[in-house]
Amino acid sequence: MIQLRKLHLIIGFVLVPFLFIQAVTGFAQVLGMFPSLVIRFHSWSIIFRYFGLLVATGLAFLAVSGGVLYLTMRIQQAKRKAAQRKQAEKTA
Repeated sequence: MIQLRKLHLIIGFVLVPFLFIQAVTGFAQVLGMFPSLVIRFHSWSIIFRYFGLLVATGLAFLAVSGGVLYLTMRIQQAKRKAAQRKQAEKTA
């Protein structure tokens, strides 16, 4: 689980600048600012043809791994609470 958390953190930090570029260029595209330049950046045709696919795959990985980490944390919390209740019942 620690490796998944580290991988989630690393991929998150790597993807942040690209997601920021995607958000800013999408906003500029909606406003109609610099249409030809914005479309080229927003579609990633300037950098690499399949780069947008890699960013989307990384974002999907972050969503799935974040869900797994969250559910694991909630299960551990529930187990701890159950153990605490059991301990409290023994002492009472």
